[in-house]
Order: sequence, then C-alpha cells, then structure tokens
Amino acid sequence: MHRGVDITQFGGSDVARDREFAELLGPLIEPGFRLALAMLRDAAAAEDAVQEASFTAWRKIGRMNDRGKLRPWFLGVVANKCRNARRRKWVADVSLGVPEHLSVPSTEEISLRGTDLRRAVARLRHDDRLVVVLYFYLDMPLDEVAAVTRSSTGATRARLYRSIRRLRPDMILEEALR
Repeated sequence: MHRGVDITQFGGSDVARDREFAELLGPLIEPGFRLALAMLRDAAAAEDAVQEASFTAWRKIGRMNDRGKLRPWFLGVVANKCRNARRRKWVADVSLGVPEHLSVPSTEEISLRGTDLRRAVARLRHDDRLVVVLYFYLDMPLDEVAAVTRSSTGATRARLYRSIRRLRPDMILEEALR
C-alpha cells in the first residue's frame, strides 16, 4: 500500500508533485490498461488510450476533491478515450473478436469455457461489454461501474443483468453474481 496523498494539496516542487501524482495514479494504470484492452482489443491502441487518460488526469487532478473517487474517475477517463479511439477507428476499420491474451486472473480462463465466455463477451454491444468488463474483470463495485458509465446504479445493475442473460440465457442470475 502507498501512503495517503491528498489530492487537493498538489504543490511544492515539480519533483514532489510528480512523485505524488505517480503514487496516486500508479495503481490505476494496470486496471486502466485492462479496461482499454477489453474495449479496443488492440494492445497498442490500449496503451495510447491509457497514456492519453494519464495526461488528462495530470492536467485535471487538481479538480478532484475526494481521493475515494479517483479510481472511477480515472477509469471513466480511460473509457472516454477508448470511445474516442473507437470512433476514429470505426471509419477506417472494423475489428471483431477479443485477443486471446486478454487476462482474467483466474484458472477458469485457461479452460475452454473461459474461451467461450470471452467470445460471448466480445459479441456483446459496446455498452454492455463495458459494464461486464468493469464489474467482472476489474472487480469494481456496482456504484463505481455506474460512475464510470455515467449512469445510475439501478440502470447499471439492469444493464449488467441483461448482459448476463445475453451471455448465458439459461444461467441463473444469482449464480453469475456470486
């Protein structure tokens, strides 16, 4: 764990400010990359999106008043950068499928079931896939997923349930949410 850094107290030398920013944002880079990779399905584009999001965070970190909201805020910035990249890419090329190296830290991913599930997630609509990735792959609480997607908790829960039904129509919702 890193020591607490007060978001509202960015000051002092450039070196100290850089160090404080790195302490705050460092733990969020990997989840941001995983989110970007799931959304863009291209490692280079995902790196670019996270880099752009980090730069945006650097410029706007002073506006953050609550350190507890940094994670959903940053992942929301990453999601927006990915949406922008998808819009730009849509004109040039349509990419389908999820790369096999998309990592979910579990032994189930290695199995064929994991492969089938990744393919099913890849077939979801963009907004549905975003909610599933944030909730299940990044283990974000529902209220943080709602903050990232800029919707209410109830609407996010409904979208998650609908997405689960699309993934496995015969699966009981309670089994998926355990």
